[in-house]
Amino acid sequence: MARKSRASAIAMDDAPVQAPEKVYSTGIYARLSVEDNNHKEDGDSIEMQKYMLQKYVNEQPDMRIYSLYCDNGRTGTNFERPEFERLMDDVRAGKVNCIVVKDLSRLGRNYIETGNYMEKIFPFLGVRFIAVNDGYDSLNSQNTNDITVSLKNLINDIYAKDISKKSGSALAVKQRNGEFIGAYPPYGYLKDKDDNHRLVLDPDTAHIVRQIFLWKAKGIGINIIARRLNEMGVPSPAKYRYLSGVFKKEPTGSGAIWQGQSIKLITSNLMYAGHMAQGKSRKSLYDGQPTTMIPQSDWVVVRDTHEPIIDEDTFYKVQKIKEEQNRLHVSLNGKYADISNKENVFKGLLRCEDCKTKMVRYKDVSKAGSVCYRFICRVYAQNLSMTCTNKSVREDNLFECVYTTLQSQIDLAVDMERILERLNRQEHFQTARKKVEEKISTTRQKLKRIVFLKGSLFESYTNHLLSEDEYLYSKKSYDEDIGRLQIELAALERESIKYEKTLSPQNEWIKAFQKYKGKTSITREMTLELIQCIWVSGYNTIEIVWNYGDEYKKILPYKEGGACNG
Repeated sequence: MARKSRASAIAMDDAPVQAPEKVYSTGIYARLSVEDNNHKEDGDSIEMQKYMLQKYVNEQPDMRIYSLYCDNGRTGTNFERPEFERLMDDVRAGKVNCIVVKDLSRLGRNYIETGNYMEKIFPFLGVRFIAVNDGYDSLNSQNTNDITVSLKNLINDIYAKDISKKSGSALAVKQRNGEFIGAYPPYGYLKDKDDNHRLVLDPDTAHIVRQIFLWKAKGIGINIIARRLNEMGVPSPAKYRYLSGVFKKEPTGSGAIWQGQSIKLITSNLMYAGHMAQGKSRKSLYDGQPTTMIPQSDWVVVRDTHEPIIDEDTFYKVQKIKEEQNRLHVSLNGKYADISNKENVFKGLLRCEDCKTKMVRYKDVSKAGSVCYRFICRVYAQNLSMTCTNKSVREDNLFECVYTTLQSQIDLAVDMERILERLNRQEHFQTARKKVEEKISTTRQKLKRIVFLKGSLFESYTNHLLSEDEYLYSKKSYDEDIGRLQIELAALERESIKYEKTLSPQNEWIKAFQKYKGKTSITREMTLELIQCIWVSGYNTIEIVWNYGDEYKKILPYKEGGACNG
């Protein structure tokens, strides 16, 4: 019987197998608005979404799973989600060209943004998009009722706004009742174990808050208070939450130490006097209102809701001291006012090499009253850390350095384009490229054939055409062949991308820099597109890290006439 089975298998080997023209590198995306409690019976749970989507993709001959992306406890009303951003990074890097979701609402519930992704962003990036339960596949979009898809997106949007309105009303009631509705209690407090909407003192940090107010009541500056706490080894609020297991990611840079801004926020918070003060900001999805700060006169304040850390007299004494210091600060700023309103072109791009924090632009006024700008490390300037050394960059020197270096990058990009144009015309290059495509086609055919044979094994076993040992041996052999071929195929596809994108005159690095050829000044648009960051290690000592650095490194060997081996 076993020989008969093998003979049948050989016969099937000879039959032509229809291989897909293209195998999509697929990203599976799952999302849940509330934290998944792992209820297996919940069809919308993260685990059920992953199981269903993996099963779906594994059954498609033209798809191969690249990675899973799961945003657990993330709203669908916007696209600021960590895993979705990681997915889009992989798309832009050419690692993913197909996205599969359970239904359209998993992608997003914002009608305009979701439609923009489906109709503009995904097609522009060459991404195939599939919503399984909604029967939508952009590859066959001509067979999909566009009106139905638009209506579903609109319904998802209306649903999200309706939930926003209802939950907003419920939270407003809790605020008026003096119940705490924040995600995290203020530093110095904990949520009551028996009532999450009630605050109780944190025995480990309440005395720190009390000391901060006492220092401030004596007129001590916020930066000096922050430095004292750092010298005492007191964990910052973010570090404390990490050590307590509240935050999963350890804070780094400025987040790992006390800063003046932290002291400023604590000494302004009425909650430390025992009164619940909420509604300081407002965001409403249902009426399209973005996050806005609410004037203090309109805060929702309920008195005597929890045990105070400091008495009310001390709190208001501190407020008067802060108001006086603020008036002095404003008057000094007015004395040296800069009326040019000059744009900060390099905002957020400069980083201190010691503490890794973003450097800030500082208006430097001479005794004669002349103004210049320089970037300084705030951690060093405020003496918050003993490990950070003095460093700064004058903005005019920065402009000159970046402009000169940019011109060199543009000249290099022009030179590389000419090299790649010559390379693409050479016969050996075209032969090597064609050879890779042929290998991809052959490998896909082999993979398709082995997957087909593996699929028939279990049926042969249940029909008693194979013994259990033969079945297990053959299955293991097929699995090993499939794994080997998938690795080979992935390597070949990377090689193919090298020919199609990296070694093309249309290389994204070349086009990005050529876009600014002939420009005589540095603009904000230019710095955001071309510069990843600028490391500052001393006085006017910088290192520019350009975007597209990996692309440049890949084509650099061909600058000196390197061979292209298939």
